[in-house]
Amino acid sequence: MQSAAKKFEFIFTRYVMGLSVLALAFAVGMFAYLGRFSRYMADDYCEAVRVRSSSPIDATIERYLAGAHRAADRYSNILFVGFSELLGNGNLQITIVSLVILWGLGLVWCVHEIRMCLKVIWPVACDFFLGMSLAFFGLLLAPNLFQTVYWRSSMMTHFAPLVWGTFLLGFLMWQARYSQSASIALPVYPVVLIAAFIIAGFSEPPAATMVTGLLLILAMLWFRGRTVHNHHQLVLFACALTGALAGLVVMFISPAVTQVTETRGVNILSILGKSFHYSYLFVIDSLKTAPLPLFISAFLPLALVWLQRQVGVVTLPSWQRRSIWLMIAVVPFLCLLLIAAGFAPSVYGQGYPIERMRFMARTFLIPALMLEGALLGWLLGEVYLEYADAAQWAVLVLLMGAAVVYPLRAAVNVYQSNGPVYRAYANQWDARDAEIQALTKQGATDITIEQLDTIYGVNEYKENPTDWINRCAAEFYGLKTIRAQ
Repeated sequence: MQSAAKKFEFIFTRYVMGLSVLALAFAVGMFAYLGRFSRYMADDYCEAVRVRSSSPIDATIERYLAGAHRAADRYSNILFVGFSELLGNGNLQITIVSLVILWGLGLVWCVHEIRMCLKVIWPVACDFFLGMSLAFFGLLLAPNLFQTVYWRSSMMTHFAPLVWGTFLLGFLMWQARYSQSASIALPVYPVVLIAAFIIAGFSEPPAATMVTGLLLILAMLWFRGRTVHNHHQLVLFACALTGALAGLVVMFISPAVTQVTETRGVNILSILGKSFHYSYLFVIDSLKTAPLPLFISAFLPLALVWLQRQVGVVTLPSWQRRSIWLMIAVVPFLCLLLIAAGFAPSVYGQGYPIERMRFMARTFLIPALMLEGALLGWLLGEVYLEYADAAQWAVLVLLMGAAVVYPLRAAVNVYQSNGPVYRAYANQWDARDAEIQALTKQGATDITIEQLDTIYGVNEYKENPTDWINRCAAEFYGLKTIRAQ
């Protein structure tokens, strides 16, 4: 019996975990690969012209103070567009591919640091498994994948802050864990404040969500008790909250937002009420429209934790069953609260958030379901099974199917559905770009080109040369006018 248990443990920890991590990494890599077909579109031209005419910092300050642009208050996205442009030719592809990969790695780091803070001991492969699962399901279930990830102007607003936010969270948890054995270095505090300020400046929803999440963490630390180590953690997260609040205030007092505020006014109660209502509708709609992937996202950590407890590899803190049930009850409320915080700026600005603005909400729903699954797996691990060996092998087979077969199949389906479309558009764009470059070298200043089809709701050049996209594109290429027909 002991040799059979050791054999099961070996197969589970080595082969199943290894294959699962490879499959999930391949799926995330496929999403990164699609980024190589990204090209300049719509706002990209305007932003590229702005940052190319001056330094990224000067361009950021100039746009913020001008206040004419609808997103002029978002100082960090135009700043990072400027840094992206410094990469030269192919900067869009480099930026997008890199951010998708970094997001996966950042989520793995977050899982590892949170797990270490909770004093849960298991193989590091499990951290990669859960982190890559979060990245895979987040990208797979993106309400509008193209606009959220592969259109740089939108990506800098809705995807980039989540990427850097995961690294900030990982760093905070690392420092919080480090503070239990030593004092936090003084330079860490201003670094955290500045990092939070920059991440908050990508757009209002991430800033509002950061403030809400950090307030919840500070409240938890405050009620946990007063110790020397706890004091360091309070100061650490207070610095992050200060930076996020400062970013939110800077955006709110910008000329662009001030004009809107003076016109519409601010009704806090109405905004909060609608935000929670829309959050509830969003969660219900997600569960109805994507039941299978959401169920699998919850099943993976459930099976992982249950199997880890069965083979005795995992070491868990001595949590009481009452605490586990309390966490299971509280997690849905916290998820709804964070989603509502992210929805609030959209509710104020336009109503129910458009698709790309729901991406962050989906990325909160997925870890909430995964956490619920892990907690249930912890509880089920205490249930006595008469045929435990058979149950373990059955769950192991199901885990293999959900963690290896499903991600690979989903990745292939996503590529077959989107890859040819992305590739065809990229080829057409490259041909048009070559034509425009050739005409420009010949001395042309007013040109007419063939119009490309709109892709995934992102506008293209118009027949009217005075259209804002046409004017930005003309300036981008150094022309007087450009017309599409």
